[in-house]
Amino acid sequence: MLIIFFGAFHFVTRRLQKGLTLDKTKPNGVFKKHIYWLTKDEERRLREELAGQDIEMVSVKGIVCRPLDGLDKISSIAPEVWNQTCSRQGSWYRASDKNGLYLVISSFELEGYEDKKAATITESDFDPPRLATPEEKMAMIDDPPFAKQVPAEWKEANDTEKRIFLRWARRLGSEAKDFEDLHLSHTANHANFIRPRFFVKERESIIPYSIDRTAHLCSCCLELFQVLGAQHRKKLVAPCPGATIFGRRKPNLYLLVEKA
Repeated sequence: MLIIFFGAFHFVTRRLQKGLTLDKTKPNGVFKKHIYWLTKDEERRLREELAGQDIEMVSVKGIVCRPLDGLDKISSIAPEVWNQTCSRQGSWYRASDKNGLYLVISSFELEGYEDKKAATITESDFDPPRLATPEEKMAMIDDPPFAKQVPAEWKEANDTEKRIFLRWARRLGSEAKDFEDLHLSHTANHANFIRPRFFVKERESIIPYSIDRTAHLCSCCLELFQVLGAQHRKKLVAPCPGATIFGRRKPNLYLLVEKA
């Protein structure tokens, strides 16, 4: 796992040094991803059906957020991928009702799998009314019902991972002094999609949104792919550094997640 993580870090460093290359080739000029959760047998059947149409479904390795790239047609993420580069973050997946299922991310809708669809993701022009203060973040993570849901492994970042996240954050404009500042934002942001305090309203519904900028976020895949916050009809999710670099999402450009 550590070798994969170091490889990912060096790849990210090169991308950041050169400047992020954002994909501009989008079908009809629109970024859209359809999210499905399938059993192993369903994923195998889908793969065979697509092969019969000369469509290859890519098996993702190492980085869960890579299929967010607008150029990727359709990708599959096996359960074990959540144990690879982002294993600590994957603890949320392993503690969820999605554990053991395959995640399929497609640029087109899958006929015959409508009941397996979890969400549609598109870009938005959302500008948050305000972001959370450190005091508000602390109150969110200390909320007892939320604290009980936090996987123990989520809290266990090693020294190498801490240094890497600080470097990524600083290259994306953060002035964070230590990893604990980042981890506070990471955790509070997940809390806001489980027990929302920061949201906008649409009629009678609330739409929770990411409470900080890209540099201070982590594992936005959990919200984008409906591992966390699936109870909400809509969510507004800012990309984390991984989604920005590996998935080529624009920093701080919120993504709209609409429940299927």
